[in-house]
Amino acid sequence: MTALVLAAALAAQPNPFLAQAKALYTSLDFERCVTRLEQASTQWQSSKDELRDIELFAGLCQLGLSHRKEAAEHFRTALRIDERADLPLYSSPKAVALFLEAKRGLASPPAPLPADDLPPDAPRAAVLEPAGQSEPVPTPGFVERRPVTFALGLAAGAAFAVGLGLGVNARNLSLQANEARFDAEFHDKGAAARANATGANVAYGLAATTLVGAIVAAVVEGRAAGAP
Repeated sequence: MTALVLAAALAAQPNPFLAQAKALYTSLDFERCVTRLEQASTQWQSSKDELRDIELFAGLCQLGLSHRKEAAEHFRTALRIDERADLPLYSSPKAVALFLEAKRGLASPPAPLPADDLPPDAPRAAVLEPAGQSEPVPTPGFVERRPVTFALGLAAGAAFAVGLGLGVNARNLSLQANEARFDAEFHDKGAAARANATGANVAYGLAATTLVGAIVAAVVEGRAAGAP
């Protein structure tokens, strides 16, 4: 009875190992991410959504370790758990391509062998009459429905990150210039700070322009998706 109560209590709480794994993936610590995901799947009573996310992030971390085959299998498992599963926003193009490949593989069953290649005693496939209703087609994910929006949004995020890094570096160089004891060092640090600040402004401008493009693409692709 106590074990049942404990299991129910664990099921009602978010999976802490999954949360840790997501943080490790964000910090690009793929090996520890895989370890946490193994704990998330074996040491916690996870919900269906958590099981799906465990497989998705396992695929992303395995791909980060260049384990393409294992990553594809995790993506397929996530899609078997939830056919509407999708990758996190701003996933790498390599991960998106592998995920879509796995999704297409599940949607299209392998073609049967030609009758001439079958053994003589093998049963032949029966010819079936068309069914009255076809199987429902899985709803396309965000990346499939709006690829241009996704690409521009990813570019805007990357440009913003570059600008943020240059801005922080410019601030640090400016502080170092103010603390310089020699004129040469002051001028060198000041010039480097101004160069980084200029680069940051350019990156911010590019991020803003790309973000506007993403918004326009979202409107256009949204209308195209709603068109008959």
